[in-house]
Amino acid sequence: MPPATSLPWTFGVSDFSTSEPLHNAETIIAAGMDFIEPGLAKVAAMPEDEFLAAADRIKAGGIRVQSVNWFLPPSVKVTGPEVDEAKSREFLTSALGRAQRLGAKAVVFGSPGSRSVPAGFSTAIARQQMIAFCRLCAEVIRENRYDMKIAVEPVNHHETNFINTFAEALKIVREVDRAEIGLAADFYHFSMEHEATDIMLEAPGLICAVQLANPARRSFPKPGTEVPGLRQFFEHLAAVCYQGGLSVEANVGDDLIADCRNAVTCLSALRLQLP
Repeated sequence: MPPATSLPWTFGVSDFSTSEPLHNAETIIAAGMDFIEPGLAKVAAMPEDEFLAAADRIKAGGIRVQSVNWFLPPSVKVTGPEVDEAKSREFLTSALGRAQRLGAKAVVFGSPGSRSVPAGFSTAIARQQMIAFCRLCAEVIRENRYDMKIAVEPVNHHETNFINTFAEALKIVREVDRAEIGLAADFYHFSMEHEATDIMLEAPGLICAVQLANPARRSFPKPGTEVPGLRQFFEHLAAVCYQGGLSVEANVGDDLIADCRNAVTCLSALRLQLP
């Protein structure tokens, strides 16, 4: 395992609840975070002039967009009878183009509203549709020379009925077999599924985005509050030589600045505790 001091990890805030990273970017960075992770579906829905103004503001402020989450709007279906490849390609070309302009290196693919399997629909067919969609993402990235990867995220069974564990996501990504498609490791979903994080040891080189939260109220981690399993999660990330960002995807409390500062203190201390 590499020493903690050599781990090039950065910390950020994902779009979730009331965090609104694109809007609150300056506040988040001033509070000690390294990057922001805006919601791509929100970014894609912005009028062009509004998006360009936001992108210019982020660039002028030297604010890093390591990744984006909230990949797809529910109207873009990945599984079921409403899948429309032309519609998907059109969205992907536009949305990923905006992610590229923001500088995102990873797109976290949770999107339960898009990928959940409709009642009565074949899970086997849905799996093949998911694989086809991921390969379509890879094609769009290659064709447009976007510098990013799609990070397939396991999402717990309370939020979707499809790809709930890291082990399931890993099988999908291996079958997709495209360099542009990797994995997201989200500590919160590991915890909700009671899945051991050592499964990440089977995915060296595939993890391209990491998210986390204290499973208690899906909150920002803070000093003095133990988060069972989080240190082991860090140890397994280090063991596979993960290099990249770790973003907090959590409910904001009464004070976003305090939440960010507490999380940076807590996560930095955990990193330094690694062997």
